[in-house]
Amino acid sequence: MSEPTPTPKKRRVPIGLPVAAVLFLLLGLFAAPTITASFSEEQLNRNALLSGIGFLMVFISIILFYISFIWWLALRLNGKVAYKTYRIIEYIIIAGIILGIVGMFQSWVFVAFRYGFYLLLLATVAFIAWSHVTPAPEETVVSEQ
Repeated sequence: MSEPTPTPKKRRVPIGLPVAAVLFLLLGLFAAPTITASFSEEQLNRNALLSGIGFLMVFISIILFYISFIWWLALRLNGKVAYKTYRIIEYIIIAGIILGIVGMFQSWVFVAFRYGFYLLLLATVAFIAWSHVTPAPEETVVSEQ
């Protein structure tokens, strides 16, 4: 008698990541006004960590959301993007990084500096996310001998 083949388990983002991100976000949004109301201005000026707790919680939340997004993106696209398409997108992102650097380090146009910073930030974040995607294997061509 043959054993039934197990159905493949569908992979998904661990629910703990987005839940923790939402909790940190809510705590961060409520911590800042609560801390400001609970402590004097002098105490907050002497204790940088106390005054920055709201910011740190929101920042941790953003990082956890980004990790969740990368995980989700990798699960959706791993092995499904053609190698050639993967490379084209990668080169576009790298070109964005280069243009952002050029925009930031030129000294003639201030608007180019501002948009260069935004372009560099966006392209760097996109490159980090895209580097977690695995392209489909290249089709190997067997040469006739």
